[in-house]
Amino acid sequence: MNKQVIYAILTILLIPIGIFLVFANMAGETSVPDSKPVVITTDNIAYQQIAKAIAGKHGKTELISNVTDTAQKAKFKKSELIITDTHESQLLTRAKQWRLSARLVIASDYITDGKSYRNIYLSPQTTLNMATKITDQLSDMDPRNRNSYVANKQNLLTKTAKLATIFQNLKKNKNVTYLATNQSQELMMTQLGYQSASNDVDKLDDAAMTSLEKKMSDKKIDFVLTATQDQTSHDKQLITAAKKDNIPVVTFNQVLPQDTYIWSWQLLQLRLIQKALAQ
Repeated sequence: MNKQVIYAILTILLIPIGIFLVFANMAGETSVPDSKPVVITTDNIAYQQIAKAIAGKHGKTELISNVTDTAQKAKFKKSELIITDTHESQLLTRAKQWRLSARLVIASDYITDGKSYRNIYLSPQTTLNMATKITDQLSDMDPRNRNSYVANKQNLLTKTAKLATIFQNLKKNKNVTYLATNQSQELMMTQLGYQSASNDVDKLDDAAMTSLEKKMSDKKIDFVLTATQDQTSHDKQLITAAKKDNIPVVTFNQVLPQDTYIWSWQLLQLRLIQKALAQ
């Protein structure tokens, strides 16, 4: 009789343990699995850097330079988010041809107010705006990781705080006239409110070139903006004239150096302009 009582007590004690194990098993079966990284593709290393900074471990960012390459084509067809400069991008052309359902972040939609500019990624304002737009898209596509995307954006904005501050301070300079040997930085100059002394120096005749040189000798041009790639006869003539008249020359490389973040590169360019205007 005593054994039966003991067995009954043990049975009663085992019931809650069994119930607990059943619920634990059910909880394990219904737990939400980790989400797969969002596949992001771009044709610009600057946007790749921004996207990586925002997506973190929740995104896989591919740099696609040639969509006809078999390996890159296979990667591109898995795109869930495509980031590019303008609607003329070959990525968008291919995405339409192949009927990809990827979402888009196109810099020209948010930066240029409908005007046509080259190399939109060179502007600091593009970096700041694209960080927000990429965060918005990823948060909408992958709401479970929204907090992570927002936190990553805030970290990036902290890193670019000096960039934003100098950009806004340069805007305060009024009646600035510059001369550029190419138009790749036209967007940034327009955003700063600076006036160009010439639209295309390589198309100028001798009289127009002489006029520009006189403007420099009369100190009517605040600085000359040139790229390391600009080596035409007109480019060299104007740079020589600027140096002769002590006009500051700001030189940049529009190809982002390897292992350099776009926001660090842009900060360097702004500091060069800041230094030129202080002379």
